[in-house]
Parts: sequence; C-alpha cells; structure tokens
Amino acid sequence: MKKLSLLLGTLGGATAGYLFSNKKLRDEIADAKDGEEAARLLGAHLQKDGKKLAKQIQEFIASEEVQKNVTKAKKFAEKKVSEAKKELTASKANITKSATKAIKKGQTKAKKTVKKTTAKAKKSAAKTAKRVKSNVRKLS
Repeated sequence: MKKLSLLLGTLGGATAGYLFSNKKLRDEIADAKDGEEAARLLGAHLQKDGKKLAKQIQEFIASEEVQKNVTKAKKFAEKKVSEAKKELTASKANITKSATKAIKKGQTKAKKTVKKTTAKAKKSAAKTAKRVKSNVRKLS
C-alpha cells in the first residue's frame, strides 16, 4: 500500500510540474469545457512531448561522447573481470597447494599411528601368548 501511495504522489508531482512548466497546456485546460476534454488535452500534450523526449534520448545515447564512455566502461569491466579471474586462479593454486600439504601430513601421521598400533598389538599378542603358554604348563 505504501508503494501505491508513493507512486501516486510521484505521478501527481510530475503532472503538477509538467502543468506549471507548460503555459500553453495551462491555457488550453483553463478553456476546457469539462474534465474529459482537459484529460484529452493533457494526454495529447504528453504524447507529443513524450515523442520529443524519446527522440532526444535516442540522440543522446547515439552521441559520440556517450558511445566513447560506453566503450571505456566495457574496457574497464573487461579489465576488472580479467583481474578477478587471475586472483581466483592464484587462490585456487594456493588452496590446492595447502590441501596437498595437509593431505601429506595426514598420511604421514596415519602411517606412524598404524605402525605404533601394530607394534603395540604385536607386543600385546606376544604377552597374551606367553601367558597362555604359562597357564597351559601350570595346568598340565
């Protein structure tokens, strides 16, 4: 609802500004017989002035100065995209390098842990076997 009231306020302000700046339109609307004729007059003026405005905008966009600025903007955007790609590539390389180092460290730690665990298991198995043999001798 707020958007609608804002839109209507903006349109009302724009219409009032248009009426204040166009003396010929004010005079024609003052001589209008009824509201319908006034609306028709306003519509005709808006259409005529809208065509002029559209033509001026097209000429402005097609102007050499605007086209130069568009070309500059395109070059600037391409440069920034290129820089961003280079930064991403460098970041990717750094991340890959870090990940590789972390994996190698993890592999080394895992190998050491496996060795220690295997050695402990062998010792434990040897002790258990020794106990079993001594218990078997006692029982026999």
